[in-house]
Order: sequence, then C-alpha cells, then structure tokens
Amino acid sequence: MAVPWSALFSAIPWTDVIAKAPEVAQGAKKLWQKVGKRGAPPATPATAPAVSPEALIAAVDTRLAEIDARQQESAALLAELASQNADLVRATEELRRRVRTLGIGLGLAVAFSLGALAFAVLR
Repeated sequence: MAVPWSALFSAIPWTDVIAKAPEVAQGAKKLWQKVGKRGAPPATPATAPAVSPEALIAAVDTRLAEIDARQQESAALLAELASQNADLVRATEELRRRVRTLGIGLGLAVAFSLGALAFAVLR
C-alpha cells in the first residue's frame, strides 16, 4: 500500500528541523573550512636549518592543540547530527505505527463493506 508523501512529511517536526538548521549549517561550514585549509603538507627543504629541540616540542604542542580543538568541534557537530538523526528515526517510527494502524483500519473497513455488499446481494 502506497503512503502519500504529504502524510509522511506532515509528521516530521519541521519547526525543530528549521530551528536547528542554522546550527547544523554553521557547524558544517566550519568543518568544511577546516578541512579545506588542509592541503598537502609543506615540503621540507633538502637543507633544513637546525632547529632546537625546544622549538620542535613547542611546534608539536601547538599542532596537537589545534588537532584537539578540531576534534572537539567535530565531535560536537557529530553529536548534534546524531541527535537530529534520532529525532528523525523517532518520527519515522511514529509514521510507521500510524501507517500500520491505518492499514488495519482500512482492511477492516473493506472487510465490513464486502460483508455488507454480500449480505445485500444475497438478500
């Protein structure tokens, strides 16, 4: 049995979806910008100048802090998307329940109508 799309879309909490859309778009934009900034790693020259171990450690610490911040932002974005996905799954389950109920009701109505028609014909 085909379900009209209008019935499916009417059960989606569009106010929640629309309210969260700017947050998701902003998070996706930030993530895209950070991913876009990553390019090929800079080529190291053949004759690299001598760098002190303290400077290397400071550079590695800075890079690790940047990676940690990106990871935190990505985790927050994924948590938001997971929350929205859970809301959509709940709405889909509600729609599935409603369709099942309507199918049973339609089956009973058809059975009753056919019984009434058979009764009228046999009478």
